[in-house]
Amino acid sequence: MRLLKTRESPTGMFEIIQFADNEIPPYSILSHTWEQEEVTFQDISQTHAKDMLGYEKLRQCCTKAKDMGYEYTWIDTCCIDKTSSAELSEAINSMFRYYQASSACYAFLSDVPSKKSFAESKWFTRGWTLQELIAPATVIFFDENWEELGTKMTLQKSISECTRIPESIFSGEDGLDTFSVAQRMSWAAERETTRIEDQAYCLLGIFGVNMPLLYGERENAFIRLQEEIMRVCEDHSLFAWRSSDTRGILATSPTAFIESHDIVQFTPSDAPNSPFTVTSIGVHLELRIVGIGSGGLALAILHCKKCDGKDTPITIYVRDTLLSMERFTRVRTTELEDIDLNDLTLSLYPPRKICLQASRIMRMRVPKDELPPIPYPETYLRNLMRSNQRVALHNAVEQGLLDIVWLLLTRADLEACLNRPWDNHNRTLLALAAANGHNSMVKLLLKRGAAVDIDESSGQSALSRAAQRGHLETCKILLDEGANIDTRDDGMYPLLWAAENGHQAIVELLLNAGANTQAQDKSDKTALFMAAERGHKAVVKLLLEEGANIEARDKWDRTPIFLAAEHGHEAIVKLLLDAGAKVDAKDHWKRTPRYWATVGKHTAVVKLLQSRS
Repeated sequence: MRLLKTRESPTGMFEIIQFADNEIPPYSILSHTWEQEEVTFQDISQTHAKDMLGYEKLRQCCTKAKDMGYEYTWIDTCCIDKTSSAELSEAINSMFRYYQASSACYAFLSDVPSKKSFAESKWFTRGWTLQELIAPATVIFFDENWEELGTKMTLQKSISECTRIPESIFSGEDGLDTFSVAQRMSWAAERETTRIEDQAYCLLGIFGVNMPLLYGERENAFIRLQEEIMRVCEDHSLFAWRSSDTRGILATSPTAFIESHDIVQFTPSDAPNSPFTVTSIGVHLELRIVGIGSGGLALAILHCKKCDGKDTPITIYVRDTLLSMERFTRVRTTELEDIDLNDLTLSLYPPRKICLQASRIMRMRVPKDELPPIPYPETYLRNLMRSNQRVALHNAVEQGLLDIVWLLLTRADLEACLNRPWDNHNRTLLALAAANGHNSMVKLLLKRGAAVDIDESSGQSALSRAAQRGHLETCKILLDEGANIDTRDDGMYPLLWAAENGHQAIVELLLNAGANTQAQDKSDKTALFMAAERGHKAVVKLLLEEGANIEARDKWDRTPIFLAAEHGHEAIVKLLLDAGAKVDAKDHWKRTPRYWATVGKHTAVVKLLQSRS
């Protein structure tokens, strides 16, 4: 550490002395606002220094220090070699400690002619002077003529009024850690720095963190500061800010905390004890999430409240961007809300591990005509979320109402029932959505933990429902999620459902996915039976091309040609005959396909079979 000797040398100059950390003597320190022609480290040893405008301030500081018995003083302008980026970075990271370790700090108010204008000094508006006010045990204020105005102790009331910093800080009654992150940020909210990055760097000591200096990073410096704070402090008030800036969960300037001076930590007894984790995606933590509107709009309940708030923690508006209850972005960033925990059934909204998306370095441009998401009216929300809403959830899934389903599934009790049968048909919510071809709903339910497959005895398969109803895209979604093509549902397989109902594209999709053409239902019918019986020629052709067994037998010893003949499907009978089906095959009752065509009065089929006999 470099210190300035308070006595001039024989040559009439002030000297800089370098000290090792364990050899630093008692010293005073100067706090001031920079003016023109400040004396730098390079100037101090040169004769021209005496001609610089800032030299008189330096001389007066040394005189005061010497008169008070200090052999050394520290002045930032000349005790730091600012041409060295490494030294500058070290000094800024150590600045709070320099002031804290000083025996006395002289706050020179160059724009204050008398005590009457004390509170109007620009010294109280600068970012760097915040730590210079708080860190030293003793701060002595001087006017423009270096006449003493008083000390931090004697002037604490006036200082508190113009800075909104509690007097207990100045008296030493309370330490910095007594105050929340939001409160400390609010003290800097109205202060200015010449460089944008210094809005962050001047607060390093206030929060007891260190980080490298990267001039040119602009607002990202303040984001990095908050990330460092999260590594040493789990204080949710860090997120309790208001700003029109929409760059993420972290504020981009101390100004965002201007109204956060009364926000303190509040940790419920059942709050999870898990630390913040910061990744490139965002901030990972556990919070209670209460759905309140469309588009995944919710309130995230923070562990902080206003000083006078009893059991009414602060909440922020967030949006579930993927409707997965995993990744959220902050919205309506100009607002904070209180929530009365007595109005909530907390068991329905347990803490969840979520990610609040990180700030973007570039400001996001929001179209002028784009409105912020709006909460549902309170009465509607209360009715929707009342105690037993299984029916509401079932109906919302069936109708494809994404917003309502997402909202209801923010309740833990309903979410826990996701994979249980929900209706008389033994369908899960996923099967219900698949049956109706609600692709977005299927994706939502899968994201929320719906099982893509079910136990054969517990309900209807979502893939089977989609195959039965002909929802090709739904089938693709389910297969991409790993749906089992060989899951039985009501004695049937997805391929059989698709073949029975003539959904050629789905049959092809399932075959390409490895579906077994020989799979049978309870009556031992294969997919070829289903298509032949229902007259789906294209599906029959496709199955034959894929090697389906043309002579497979069902429970009554019939082959597919029996069913095609019985129902009069001439084209399919011809197709099967051309593929080698036995025209004179006999079933359990020793009857042939021609017999069944005759019974059904399908003359053309009878003639065709007779011609091939």
